Amino acid sequence: MKLAVFDLENTLIFNEFLPELAALVGKEDDVGAITRAGIDGRIDWEQGFRMRAQLLKGLTHAQILRAARRLRPVPGAQSFVHWLRSQGNKVVTITGGPREVAESAVAHFDIDAAFSNEFVYEDGVFTGEVVINVSPRTKGEIVRALAAKWGFRKEDILAFGDGLMDVPLLSEAGVALGINTEGKLRDHVAFETTDYQEAHKWLLEKGVLRPANSEGQD
Repeated sequence: MKLAVFDLENTLIFNEFLPELAALVGKEDDVGAITRAGIDGRIDWEQGFRMRAQLLKGLTHAQILRAARRLRPVPGAQSFVHWLRSQGNKVVTITGGPREVAESAVAHFDIDAAFSNEFVYEDGVFTGEVVINVSPRTKGEIVRALAAKWGFRKEDILAFGDGLMDVPLLSEAGVALGINTEGKLRDHVAFETTDYQEAHKWLLEKGVLRPANSEGQD
C-alpha cells in the first residue's frame, strides 16, 4: 500500500484559486504582482498569501464556494486518483489554498483527506484575514506526520507537485513526480509530465505501482 500525496493547484487541477477570486473584484494585476514578488524571492510565501487575501476582502462565502466548485482537473487526474484508491492506497492533497477549494477537490476526486488554509468570515463575508495551516515549509511536516500516523515508510510514499514551493513535500517521498512543471523540478523529481495517464504508465513500468490484476496490492 502507498501513501500518495498531491499538491492541488496546477497539479490535480488547473485552477489557480486566488487569481480566479481576484478576477471577481478586478484585482488580478495586484494579486499577480504579489505572486511574482514571491517567486522572485522579494517576499516570503506567508506574507504574500496574507497580502493577496487582503485584496479579496468583501467577497461573500457564496461567491467563494461557487468559484471553488468550478474545478478544471488536469487530464487523467480523476481516473488516476480513483484507481489509486481502488487498489487500497491512501490519497491526500496538501494545498496552500483555502479550505473551500480543498473540500471541493475532496468531493470531486474522492480523496481521503485534505490539508489547507482557512479564510475568516464575518456574517458570510470574507474579512481578508486568514489562518495559515499550510505553507511550503509545513507541507513536508504534514507528510511526515501522516506517514507516522498511518505507518508508511518513506519508500512507500508517492508525491506529486508542480513547482519549487512543493520541494519540501516532494523530498519526503520515496518517489516524486512533477506535474505541469515546465522543467522547474527536473532536479527534484524522477519523472515530469502533463498527463496522469503518462504518470500512471511510468509508475507501472518502474514497478512503483502494480497492475490491478497482480498479486498483492500497493
